[in-house]
Amino acid sequence: MKNYYTSLSQEILLIAKSEEDTSLLRRQLFYIRQSKLEKSLETDDLKKTFWINIYNAFYLIISKDTPDHNSICKWKRIKIARSQFSLDDIEHGILRKLKFKLGFGFLTNPFYPNAIKALSVNKLDYRIHFALRSITLENTLIDYYDCGNIEKQLKQVTHDFIQSQTQMDSNLKLVKTSRFLLLYFRDFGGMSAIKNLLKRTLKKDFKGYTLQFKNTEKIEKNR
Repeated sequence: MKNYYTSLSQEILLIAKSEEDTSLLRRQLFYIRQSKLEKSLETDDLKKTFWINIYNAFYLIISKDTPDHNSICKWKRIKIARSQFSLDDIEHGILRKLKFKLGFGFLTNPFYPNAIKALSVNKLDYRIHFALRSITLENTLIDYYDCGNIEKQLKQVTHDFIQSQTQMDSNLKLVKTSRFLLLYFRDFGGMSAIKNLLKRTLKKDFKGYTLQFKNTEKIEKNR
């Protein structure tokens, strides 16, 4: 049986990707009762599915009004269950389990409102970082996230993102990858865990290599 709320999140993301009008679906989101939303999103897989789709949909919707990434993430333009959220609220409050945006993933923020605390995941899954940032890439293979396939999809998006955004220079013995892995390195389990993740994904032995993080917040698009 399909979950109404995850299906709604899938539909709004597909319409946002097609650049059509999402106002009717956004109105439905606003009038949801939070108690029903909490009850229906009872597992972390359901929560991740719903909130990743919502984040990606509203990133596309809000980015039409401004090209500035920081402004897009800070604006409380997302109205759900009669509350207003920003993309930062969804990423760091709900999907990162009440973390501060800064602090490399070590610090929990006790000042999030009760609505965010009640909706947040029980366990942080580092792969959500790849799912959220992949919305800015071209040629992504995932149209929307589905609870029945969320594990497979998160594994795929992690692999595809690392493959497309990591470069190796065997002459310089250098590996360069996206800066957000450094900014949230505790989410990934620490620096050694990041190196192991890159090694497993790229199937390369980086012994003797230097790991460098790209000095930019902007995600490079596939060419």
